[in-house]
Amino acid sequence: GRRALHIVNQCGRQRMRAQRIAKQCLLDAAHPEGAEPPRRHDALLEAFELALVELEQAPLSSPAIRATLVHVRDEWLRLLGGLRAADTADGRRMLVQASEAILERLDTLTAAYEHSLQVIMA
Repeated sequence: GRRALHIVNQCGRQRMRAQRIAKQCLLDAAHPEGAEPPRRHDALLEAFELALVELEQAPLSSPAIRATLVHVRDEWLRLLGGLRAADTADGRRMLVQASEAILERLDTLTAAYEHSLQVIMA
């Protein structure tokens, strides 16, 4: 039960990490050249990636969970592409769209994990 609850909590943390990454990147892009140096996103990116791997390897799974995790991974890769191109309007747009899609997918994933948890506990 504890492991399952940890997985549900991890989904919530992933939502916050994705939003924090997008926010920091957009704030960095808003600074003109010569202003504050851009913040480093490495720790957040690594934390998101490690948590995503943990979710992908979690024993609590179903076809819906696996499919949703594939979508989260796809959007994560799109978000990373947006980060690499954040100095362009298209890159920032991709970043925002991927961040929003990750939020939606993680909401779906959280609901699927909660459902699986309820089935196990019943």
